[in-house]
Amino acid sequence: MKTVLITGCSSGYGLETARHFLGLGWNVVATMRTPRQDLLPASERLRVVPLDVTKPGSIAAALETAGPIDVLVNNAGSGSRPP
Repeated sequence: MKTVLITGCSSGYGLETARHFLGLGWNVVATMRTPRQDLLPASERLRVVPLDVTKPGSIAAALETAGPIDVLVNNAGSGSRPP
């Protein structure tokens, strides 16, 4: 079984991508700055992991927790307005 790690799963594309891969039967590591278990359906194939992509220590901890992954979906980001 394949494992996907998805960043930015608290809303939008990241959340829907996590739902999609769970529906396909993949193991999903859903990362969020503030983890919430209630956003995704309970599953033994799901792990919700804290991750702040602006902090190297957070990245290292998330990768260690995730273990081997087959696919990375790097969705995390923040919006900004031009000056």
